[in-house]
Amino acid sequence: MTLEQVTGKNYVSHSALNTWLSCGWQFYLSRIQRVPEAPSYWLAGGKAVHEATENYDRLYHGQPNQDDFSEIAAFTHFWDANYKDADNGMLWRAGGRATKAYPNKEDIAWWFDNGPKMINFWTQFRQDSGFTMWDTPAGEPAIETELNQEVGGVPIRAFLDRLMVAPTGELIIVDIKTSSKEPASLTQLGIYAILVEKTFGIRPTLGSYFMARTGELTQPQNLDRYTEARLGSWAKGFELAMENKIFIPSVGFMCGTCSVNNACYAVGGKDSHLYPEIQIGENK
Repeated sequence: MTLEQVTGKNYVSHSALNTWLSCGWQFYLSRIQRVPEAPSYWLAGGKAVHEATENYDRLYHGQPNQDDFSEIAAFTHFWDANYKDADNGMLWRAGGRATKAYPNKEDIAWWFDNGPKMINFWTQFRQDSGFTMWDTPAGEPAIETELNQEVGGVPIRAFLDRLMVAPTGELIIVDIKTSSKEPASLTQLGIYAILVEKTFGIRPTLGSYFMARTGELTQPQNLDRYTEARLGSWAKGFELAMENKIFIPSVGFMCGTCSVNNACYAVGGKDSHLYPEIQIGENK
């Protein structure tokens, strides 16, 4: 079977690759079997923050020093849309830890208190940092830019949060994160750098994460070690795994918050009998 026949998509994304690497069985259940997934406050909130910051950057491109932008109104608007889209009748999952202020962890109350703050951190960064948006050859600001390229014979698709010009004049990829922890890897940024070069003929030298909870930009890192040949090998490996039905579970501390753990045999999910493990060598 081909990549498209297995996944329903004829391309590889960083999200798909990362999910498969983290837990092959979660990928299989959520993206191939389409098991109903319990919604999470962190996904609805994260999307709301991303969409609000995108809205701000598009509204005020070239003139970010604006006082009439309401972070609370923007967050509320995008939260409502994302919450409605995700609400499927299943129990919502909350991240973080229970505290005196937020006994139900990072639920709606937490996100309405903290989501607008994250957006404010971004607007302040835009106003004070000296970073400017890079414009594509078509004259479009590089905000949530779609990138589609073939690498190693495999189509790859990505949406780049921001491509910016640092005060030093260097081209830098900036990805907004609403999680509490900085990503352990620069792989996502490296993939973007490769796709930007193939799309626009210019290679970003640096990459950084904007940690929205603190308003801090992580130390910019050189992305030269992420090469087209390496990305091609990863994409080809993913394609081969899909074609050969290689979906190995990875049991760990994250299983408790997994959106499809009820369907997972590896943790004894109550509905796992509906989704038995794959026998290698089955009819392809």
